Amino acid sequence: MPKTIAILYICTGSYRVFWPGFYENFRQNFLPELDKTFFVFTDAAQVAGEDNPDVRRIPQKALPWPYSTLQRFDAFLSQEAALAGYDYLFFANANLFCTGPVHAEEILPDAGRSLTAVCHLPYDGRNPLFHPYERRPASWAGIPYNGGTYYVAGGLNGGTAAAYLALCRELQARTREDLDRGIIARFHDESQLNRLVAEWPRRFRVLPPCFCVPEETPLPNGGDRIRVLQKSRFLDAEAVKGAPKPQNFFERKWEAFTLNWLPYLWRARDTLLRRRVTPRAATSGWQTGNYPGGEGDG
Repeated sequence: MPKTIAILYICTGSYRVFWPGFYENFRQNFLPELDKTFFVFTDAAQVAGEDNPDVRRIPQKALPWPYSTLQRFDAFLSQEAALAGYDYLFFANANLFCTGPVHAEEILPDAGRSLTAVCHLPYDGRNPLFHPYERRPASWAGIPYNGGTYYVAGGLNGGTAAAYLALCRELQARTREDLDRGIIARFHDESQLNRLVAEWPRRFRVLPPCFCVPEETPLPNGGDRIRVLQKSRFLDAEAVKGAPKPQNFFERKWEAFTLNWLPYLWRARDTLLRRRVTPRAATSGWQTGNYPGGEGDG
């Protein structure tokens, strides 16, 4: 009997345009060895394929940016009882596209690990000093300039059902505590996930960036395994996230200086202050690793 997996998919507002193509593509190509069910969190009254046994439409209010991404764990945990019955859970961004079959041995957790994340292409192999981590110590997502290894993308991650639900509970708690203090991490749920990977690297299988490649920057020789379709071909992304603020010459120069040179100073400061990425937890289940693959890796 094949293993089971639930694909967690959010498409509210203008992002609903991606669902029909995503469903057809992932249904055929993503982990064909597994028995898949798509949990579609949407404000649409109806979605393509919802009468099929592998689609569950979950009513989800469209939230303003960035809460639509920041609070995704609340949505997932609203279905916790149902999701706990699957072998694996994976979240996928609305605009992902498999270029061919992606098999279990390529992407599922392995070697005693219980979770999977994917390196973000622009930062693969780059000095962590220049990763776009959240840097404020007051945030749960904060990583000092002398910490971190990987920078993972927020668009594709998953794991065993028990481990991924524990991750959702942990990141939900961290995000809520930040919001209660008026803090929104730099890149929202992605920043929170990166802190978790930095704290507990042995829980994660970190995949190469070929599993989350922006359409506009393809890998040479057709190396893309999963592509991130360019949103601007389908919708007005600025209408969702807001247009970037124009910068004058001096603002552009200052930004370049803060990105390329100031990190060396901040690393020296964090080293002198003995700041570290120390494993911690907002929930007891995550701290204890009380699920298969989570034990003893603090």
